Amino acid sequence: MTELNDEVEIKFSEQPDFKHFAEELSPKKRKESHTHLPSEKKGKYAGMKGHELRAVLSSDIIKFCQDLKLIATSVTCYCGDPATLVCRRETNDGCFWSCRKSKLHYGRMSIRKGSWFENSRLTIPDILWIAYMWIYEYSFMSMLHECNQSDQTLTDWCCKFQDACQVILECKSDPIGGSDKLVEIFEGRFKDQRLSKKASRVSKKDSSNQWVFCAIEQFSTNSIFLIVQDKNSDTLSEIFDKYILPGTTVFSNVWNAYKDLSSESFNYLTNEKLLTFHDSYTKADMDTIENFQTVTQRTCLHYNDWNKFEYDVTFCEYMYRRSLSFAPDAYLAFLNDIAKIYKPFDRIIQKSE
Repeated sequence: MTELNDEVEIKFSEQPDFKHFAEELSPKKRKESHTHLPSEKKGKYAGMKGHELRAVLSSDIIKFCQDLKLIATSVTCYCGDPATLVCRRETNDGCFWSCRKSKLHYGRMSIRKGSWFENSRLTIPDILWIAYMWIYEYSFMSMLHECNQSDQTLTDWCCKFQDACQVILECKSDPIGGSDKLVEIFEGRFKDQRLSKKASRVSKKDSSNQWVFCAIEQFSTNSIFLIVQDKNSDTLSEIFDKYILPGTTVFSNVWNAYKDLSSESFNYLTNEKLLTFHDSYTKADMDTIENFQTVTQRTCLHYNDWNKFEYDVTFCEYMYRRSLSFAPDAYLAFLNDIAKIYKPFDRIIQKSE
């Protein structure tokens, strides 16, 4: 007889070791543990303190947003001519894109069109300041004290930031790693709350499980985040072949999810792609398929508990913050990822009459 699993679903933020994980994997602690970290060139605006950011937001907000590509740097009107950035103090943002060749032609568009700031009543400096406090984990009371906004407004924007973390992770698809690069991999079988409820109404069989594969390149902000329904040998081999560059050293504490990897796939990945699989628990490389299978059958109760968590925005926020551990400036890295997803409009579209 099959045993029924009546375990209660646990949210990632409610697990008993969540605070311990957050402290151990905080950017500050991870950087202190890697004293040999290579020096990285800091770009413009990098390493700004709170008062320096407030000065930039109050004096040169348009240039700041254009440098980070949060708003368009140039706009073309529907007539084909370039639009002009017109400054008007009476407008909410202080300026807008305009094209006026004659009295009968007038093209106008907000600088927020298509951007992350669209459909918000807050000013752009207020949004960027709230994002700064959120990325550096200000307490909610500190955020209320620092900005003159209601608690509901701050809550809504914190939820938007969490949703953005999920979108950023799921949109990253560029290969990572390379020669002499380290890539840490994570995996987990999570439950989608909505699919789980829907499946329970139809049948007793729960088909809401999702296998989440995440890989983070050390000493950089490169990462991949994949949701896979089936984790057979072909799927695993395809993931490593497509998203991990040759010469990469892949390491992890838990390898249970990769026990179905066939010997042919393992030989292809190690011999042709020159991947090195390293077990962080035993501090040893797995050179042969026998050593690899021995490690995959090892029981790791502490890490297997991750499979009970719910796949939600809290988990995505946690993984995204971990991917920013080695960023020279986490705030600018977050804004750069936002600019890649929410691309502002660069053309004024004529409204239909």
